[in-house]
Amino acid sequence: MQEGGGDERGERSDRTQAELGRLLAAAEGYRVVAGDGTHVGRLDHVRYERHADHPDEIVVRSRRLLARRRCVLPFSAVAEVRRRERTVVLGGTGRPSERSQLV
Repeated sequence: MQEGGGDERGERSDRTQAELGRLLAAAEGYRVVAGDGTHVGRLDHVRYERHADHPDEIVVRSRRLLARRRCVLPFSAVAEVRRRERTVVLGGTGRPSERSQLV
């Protein structure tokens, strides 16, 4: 069973968004993977600015060689949270470089 997916129209209901937000709030340190399974990094933290029921952004940390990086992704990039696997799955495939910001 998917925890935090979308509905048939491809848009999330308010209830689904709130549930996904709740799962993300408790997901610090979870692995973050792209939709195709590519490892992106670890969930560092979530940011709340405009919404109370779900974060506006997630911050993912990764390591490449000796450098540490953090990238900021919008909440809409998150497809699901798998608690048993301690994994956050992003929508789409491949690395999220074109839609992320480095911080």
